[in-house]
Amino acid sequence: MRMRKKKNLIPRMERCGDRLIREPYSMPGKWRELMPQARELRLELGCGKGRFTAGTAAAEPDVLFIAVERVPDAMVMAMERCAAQGLTNVFFIDANADQLPLFFAPGEADRIYINFCDPWPSNRHAKRRLTHGNFLRLYRQVLKMGGQIHFKTDNQDLFTFSVEELPLFGFELSEVTRDLHANGPVGVMTDYEAKFHEQGLPICRCVATMVPWEEPFPTDIRRVKNRWLDVFADGVSDAELGRHVLSDGNYLWHLFSWNLVPCLSGDAARQALSEASGEKYLFYYEEPPEGEPLVRPVTAEELVTLPADARAIPGADWYVVDKDFTWTFAQPHEADRGPYFCRKA
Repeated sequence: MRMRKKKNLIPRMERCGDRLIREPYSMPGKWRELMPQARELRLELGCGKGRFTAGTAAAEPDVLFIAVERVPDAMVMAMERCAAQGLTNVFFIDANADQLPLFFAPGEADRIYINFCDPWPSNRHAKRRLTHGNFLRLYRQVLKMGGQIHFKTDNQDLFTFSVEELPLFGFELSEVTRDLHANGPVGVMTDYEAKFHEQGLPICRCVATMVPWEEPFPTDIRRVKNRWLDVFADGVSDAELGRHVLSDGNYLWHLFSWNLVPCLSGDAARQALSEASGEKYLFYYEEPPEGEPLVRPVTAEELVTLPADARAIPGADWYVVDKDFTWTFAQPHEADRGPYFCRKA
C-alpha cells in the first residue's frame, strides 16, 4: 500500500533534523562517535513508522541504532516517535539498503534487523528481496564476524526463500519459527506485526549469524543464469529484458546483440577472452549439447577447442565467466553473430 504524502513534510523533517544523518557517505568508521559509550551498533532496514525502532531503542539505551528508510513520509513519523520519547540513541538515514557498504566500514555493524520487507513474490523480481544473495553479500561487508541478521515476516513464501538463501551465503540459522507469537507476544512488534497478530496471522522469524565463508561458484544452472543477469544486465529495464532476452525464442546473448549493454564483439571479444585472468567457468543455458554438464570449470586451453559455429553443435550457445562474475564471454550458435565480451559495469 502506497503511503499518503505527508503534509508539511519538510518542516517536520527539519524539526527532527538532529536525528537525520544528511551525509552518510562521510560516516564509515565514525558512527560510534555519535555515541562513544554504545556497546553495539545495530541497523534497521526499513523502519517504517518506527514502532519497532523506538521500542527497541528504549529497551536498550546503551545500543546505538541506525534506521535506514527510503520513504521520507514514513521516516518522519519514526523520527517524531523517537523524539517524543526523548530517545538519543537513534539516528536515521534516507537511503536504500544497497548503499550500506558506502555508509559503514567493514565489520562496523553488530546486528541488522529486517522486518516485514516487501516480499517481491515474482521470481523475476527475486533479486529485490532484502534476503536475496545480492543483499546478503552487502551485509557481509558491514557486519562483524559473528554479527547477526534478525529477520521477521508474515509472508510464508518469503520466509521459505530466506531460510534457504541465508545458509548459501555464510549465515548459520537459529531461533527459526513460523509462529513467533504462538504462546503470546514476543519482543517488540512493528506496526504491521501488531496488526497481523491481532488478525491471527502467524509471524515467521529467524536469526542468521555470519560465519567465515568463501563464496563457491554456483553449480545450479538457474543460479548461474540469475547471477549472470543480475550482474551483466544491471540497469536494463524489465521491459527490455522481457522483450529481447527472456521471452520465448530469445537468448541470453541477445543482451549484447540488441546493444542493451556495452560490449566487445568479434575478434576484439576473442582477444579480450584470451587476455582474461582468473578461474573460468563454462556454462550452457538455452540448448546444451547432449551429455555435457551445464556448468563446469574450464581452462584457457579447452576454450580454444570449443566449437565456434552453428554447424558443430546446433543451438549450443556457450558462455564463460570468471569466478566473481566480473566479465563474461558469449559464443552464439549463429555464425554471423558475436562472439561477445562484456565487463561488469
